[in-house]
Amino acid sequence: MTEEKNGLAHGPANSEMAPQEDGTKVPLTDEAGVKFSSNNPPNGDSKIDIKPNQVFSGLTKEELMKYADDPFWVRLRWFLFILFWGGWLAMLVMAIVIIIQTPRCAPKESLDWVQETAILQYDVRHAVDIDENGEETPEDMVKLAANLGMKTVYLEDLISTFNFENLNGIYNAGNITAALKAAKDAGLHVVTDFVPSPVPDTNTWYQNTNMSDFFEPNSRKLDFSNQGLLDKLVDLFSTTWKDRGVLGFIADNADETLANATAIITKGIQDKDVDGHVVYGVKDVNHQLNTFSVEAYQDFLESGADDWSYFKFNPKQAESELSSKDLAQLVTMSLFLVRGTPILHGLEKDYLKNQTAFIKSLSEFREKESVQIGDMTFLNTTSEDVMAFARVKKGTPGCAVAVNFHQYNSTEIDFRSIAGVPEKGDIHLKLSGATMESGELGRTDLSKVPLQPLEGVVVLFVPADL
Repeated sequence: MTEEKNGLAHGPANSEMAPQEDGTKVPLTDEAGVKFSSNNPPNGDSKIDIKPNQVFSGLTKEELMKYADDPFWVRLRWFLFILFWGGWLAMLVMAIVIIIQTPRCAPKESLDWVQETAILQYDVRHAVDIDENGEETPEDMVKLAANLGMKTVYLEDLISTFNFENLNGIYNAGNITAALKAAKDAGLHVVTDFVPSPVPDTNTWYQNTNMSDFFEPNSRKLDFSNQGLLDKLVDLFSTTWKDRGVLGFIADNADETLANATAIITKGIQDKDVDGHVVYGVKDVNHQLNTFSVEAYQDFLESGADDWSYFKFNPKQAESELSSKDLAQLVTMSLFLVRGTPILHGLEKDYLKNQTAFIKSLSEFREKESVQIGDMTFLNTTSEDVMAFARVKKGTPGCAVAVNFHQYNSTEIDFRSIAGVPEKGDIHLKLSGATMESGELGRTDLSKVPLQPLEGVVVLFVPADL
């Protein structure tokens, strides 16, 4: 009898049902050996036997030694050994070649200390009471240099004409020694005049027969082509005068022989690990102002552009020579920004009251790299009363300087014809009348920089591709 439930027919079991497979004979995995056993299991449970995996543990020493002397493996080992060290040596050689072939970076230009800042010429015999305490002391010299932003002091004629090892008798020994000590303690550099030539008959070197070769025949002029003389001066400057704190020596007028001698002496001093310098190229600015014209003044400045010049300048005297305080200030401004070092002298107390801040601003601006070592190019302006030039140094802000010496006319200056000058720049200095402004004073088009009468302007810019 059959029953039907949920659409399925059910009937009694019969012998024709599908045969069941023996589970003990069916493998469940290809990995570890697994065996099910159901021979008389208790409670109908099955017993499972799992064989442990066989883990490969590498070759034994004996098995490895079979291949140690095998020609194939010997050749392979040598090939890999040579390949490794050959590649390493190749990389080393390539690195050396790259270093050798790569263009060298030019050493960074820098100025000697005797060139860097403007120089204060100070007369110890006519000291200035800077601190107004009623007494002139060596500290006044130090304070004045600091107030003006200068790090070098020029004390003229320190070397005695009679004995080059002694201080000049024109000075009170106590006063000049105190001044030298004060400068040394304050970290100021001191320069003085080079040894005089010709010398007086009573000069100790001239009277010494062993030094007769130091002089030109039948003359009291020193022979600066004589190596013995140069060696003697090297010893003198690197010992006696170094101990006094004097490391700079300025020769007024130098012919070719003396110019060469200054370089030889400087090298000799520095070979003794002494940072001393003998320089030449002094120019008298005030003499140039006696018959002033902008064209002549520009030629005067350009004439020393290839070499380094030292511009001796008395700004107070210039006011009288130019009959104008404004013109004198414009000259001062230009001297601080051209290639060369100004030497300011004749700075009286009354002058300093009104001009100290002005000179300090110029000293600070002079520290810019483009002003110190940048190329200087003068501009051919359309006005005979205007002088303009640019200082350009790739990689550092350049500056364009324009000065209008005319008392009434305004004008515009186009700097774009100078290589490296971009379209625009920022005004950072402006001198107009007695007023000096510094800082970020506005942006301007460098193709038309405006200039008012008796005005000077300095524009900083990022150099264009040169």
